[in-house]
Amino acid sequence: MRPCDNRCVSPSGARHAPPGEITQRRILDPGLIGPLIALVEAATASDGTDPGPNASFINGRALPVPPEIAAQTADFIWRLDGRVVGYAATYGFGGGDTEVVAVVHPTYRRRGIGLALVGAAVDFVRRGGFERALLVVPRTSHGGQALARRFGATFSHAEAAMTLQVAPPDTLGPGAGLDVRAATLADVAVLGEIGSAAFGSPVEEAMAISRSSILATGRTIQVFSYEGTDVAMISVASEGTEASIAGFAVRPEWQGRGFGRAILRWVAGRLAATGHSVTIEVDVTNARAANLYLETGFREDRIYDYLAVATG
Repeated sequence: MRPCDNRCVSPSGARHAPPGEITQRRILDPGLIGPLIALVEAATASDGTDPGPNASFINGRALPVPPEIAAQTADFIWRLDGRVVGYAATYGFGGGDTEVVAVVHPTYRRRGIGLALVGAAVDFVRRGGFERALLVVPRTSHGGQALARRFGATFSHAEAAMTLQVAPPDTLGPGAGLDVRAATLADVAVLGEIGSAAFGSPVEEAMAISRSSILATGRTIQVFSYEGTDVAMISVASEGTEASIAGFAVRPEWQGRGFGRAILRWVAGRLAATGHSVTIEVDVTNARAANLYLETGFREDRIYDYLAVATG
């Protein structure tokens, strides 16, 4: 894919020709991992905030793509003078919106590279038949926010990224009465039920997310039961010493019994005890979940805005 072909048209409709060239991949070549991590580190050091993709995310992009998310998965690499200077990635969870992250090396900004990368990513989402692309932009990134406005993006929601600062003990606590097991493909249906009930998403989408997570390298899902009934789930993605908690859900009819607090303390405590740095994200309007995370020892360190671009 060359710059200024039919995939590099600006939102205004005018063609642009930033220097260098763009290539698209569904699975990253291993040789790209190091340059892309160096690119993200340079952007982070310059901006003082994580642009979105990190080492764990990039390493995961070199792994086989589960079929449920293949139509939402693409990587776009911008090279100039033999150097990787820009990167965009799309990802989804088996349905609904497709999310987009992008980063450009500080030295090569204001040349149209970010515009072309995001344009290619949004076009990929459009061709896949998905109605919206969600641009994930750090709230403090003035350049990223301005770029999103070029695409007519509108605010969808915001999530706070939180990091564990005070590790809780790695125990489910006295009286919790919970049993735990590692999820397998045989658990996909019940995981879909729990996720759908807790998050309000379609059961089929929740099942697809669970199935792809179980099959993904470096990700595990644990199921928690009480007196023989599966009541909760939690997913953990880990890469080296970094771990991220997601997909944390308790069936609504079982909430209010302290299960969520016990589960989160146990999982976060076990990860911290094995030397992991632990992160979790929460919708900024979900005060109940945010307070639980604060009580567990997490502290907010950045906010990401999810800005919607209609692709229909």
